Amino acid sequence: MAIIQSTATSVTPTVAPAAHSGRDRNAPWHLPPIPTGNASRECLSSWGERAGELLRAQGGESGPLPTLTLTGSSLTTAEFRQILAGLLAAISGPSGDETFDLPVEIDIPAAEFTRAVVEEHRLHRAETLAKSLTDARSNQLTPAMFAERASEVAVANGLGFRLTTAPSLRAEGFGGITAIGQGSVKPPVLVELWFSGTLPPGDEPPADAIGLAGKGVTFDAGGLSLKPPSAMYSMHTDCAGAATVLATLSVLRDFGVTQPVYAALPLVENIPGPASIRPGDVVHTRSGVGVEIIDTDFEGRVVLADAIARLSEAAPRAVISVATLTYQIEVALGPEIAGLFARDHALGGRLLRAADQSAEALWEMPWATRYASQLRSTAPGATLRNHPLSDTGRAITAALFLGEFAPADVPFAHIDCSGPAVRATPDGPLATGYGVRTLVELLRQWD
Repeated sequence: MAIIQSTATSVTPTVAPAAHSGRDRNAPWHLPPIPTGNASRECLSSWGERAGELLRAQGGESGPLPTLTLTGSSLTTAEFRQILAGLLAAISGPSGDETFDLPVEIDIPAAEFTRAVVEEHRLHRAETLAKSLTDARSNQLTPAMFAERASEVAVANGLGFRLTTAPSLRAEGFGGITAIGQGSVKPPVLVELWFSGTLPPGDEPPADAIGLAGKGVTFDAGGLSLKPPSAMYSMHTDCAGAATVLATLSVLRDFGVTQPVYAALPLVENIPGPASIRPGDVVHTRSGVGVEIIDTDFEGRVVLADAIARLSEAAPRAVISVATLTYQIEVALGPEIAGLFARDHALGGRLLRAADQSAEALWEMPWATRYASQLRSTAPGATLRNHPLSDTGRAITAALFLGEFAPADVPFAHIDCSGPAVRATPDGPLATGYGVRTLVELLRQWD
């Protein structure tokens, strides 16, 4: 059993080893004190995950989990929820749908405990969906396969759904998605989903929705601007933004969200082929803006341009894009913090508060229009170019590029999650489901 001994300033837990573990039963495993006082929510979640790992080790592969006793810890319900998030991440199985007894004792009202467990399990299930999609290899999740999974999620969760296939994308002016996807024998698609709040989904996206655009590159070889092999191995994870958005919509009904939401997921493979877009080519996007393709490996912003334009046609209350977009944001913030670029201060504030409440690291970066000239193209028929022709500030110019496709009167923000969306491990990349909690919290609190 996990034993918590209370002191004046902290709670020091120990977990006795199982008899079958090969360790001396009289040599307990120690956890650090529970973070208290001004400890961040991230610290509490990390502590919970460590506690869950030890509980799982103590219980064995199929044995019952020991009881984690948190009585006397003076944890608030909000703090307990952060610990619970870490516990579930450590002790749940791969599907996130398992039911099991959660052996935790704590001094909070039973109703609050039950609500916390139910809601955290919902979030964990959504994160597990996002992780499973992102971790799937490119032959396990082509654009068409992703779209099929999205359709299943829509049916199961009361969402509207629309699929636009490659011929229609070309005919309807989605030149960005078409251009990036045309090198692959796996054709691109655009998935649209919507949640209509308290109303049935209907046949069209609702008015005054919050628009969410998620980058869905199911494999990114770089196109003709080919990546080196070392940079290509993990590129099945370049659909993390789309996975996060889909997972977010999957739990809105469960949480009783009333704010309508409209999502667009451009799903493509970016690989070289006889029909690949070439560096220097000009493509015409859904909004009518011509874009010069300087570098085919700067593809995410090109497909998102069409998605953002599509969302903007429905006169949304705001538009937010989520993407593993640039390496430079990881250089700036490290592998555990996402960058927020907000053209609208109020929208940026909402996202920062939601991220803080959700224990997801998000840092606001400058919306630096002083660099906007780097996006301008002199190619015939083009207004913008997809590469700034500069080695610095590329995360900023990527966000500015996306902002060009959201009308000036629509609040717009972009989350570049290239760092925290995927964790590097000795066994390869592992998705984290980053962003699901922040977006769900944002939409729950929207008024």
